[in-house]
Amino acid sequence: MSNLSRLIACVPLFGLLGGCVAAPTPPPPPSKDAQLYLKYSGPPIDAFTYLGHYDSFRTLGGPYVVVWTRFTDAYLIKVADPCIELPFANRIGLTSTSSTVNRHFDFVIAGHDHCRIGTIQRVDYDAMKKAHVANGP
Repeated sequence: MSNLSRLIACVPLFGLLGGCVAAPTPPPPPSKDAQLYLKYSGPPIDAFTYLGHYDSFRTLGGPYVVVWTRFTDAYLIKVADPCIELPFANRIGLTSTSSTVNRHFDFVIAGHDHCRIGTIQRVDYDAMKKAHVANGP
C-alpha cells in the first residue's frame, strides 16, 4: 500500500477524532443572589483594608462570596476556578498583608482550597438594604 493510499484511508479517522473534541462550555450565569449583589456593586478594585477580622460572609453560589468587614462595609469577591469547596463553606479565611486583601496576591480559603481572587467590588450595602425595604422581601 502506498503512502498516499494510507493517508487517504486515515482521512475518515481524522474526521471522527475531530468530532470527539468538545467545545468549551460557557460558565453558568450568576445565581439570583449574586446578581442582586452585582447590581449594587461598584467597579472592580484592587484591594480593601480591614481591621484584621471580618464580621461575616455569605457564599452566593459558584465563584461568588460577599464579606462584611463592618456592619455596612461589604465586598463582593469573585474567585478564579477551580474553587470546589467555596459554595459549601461554613467558614472562610482571607489571606492579607498588613490587614489589606489584594486581588493580585491574596486568596479566599475555603476548606482545603486556596482560591485565587479574580475580582473585588465594593457593595453599596446601604442602598441595597433601602431598596430591599422599599420593595418588600
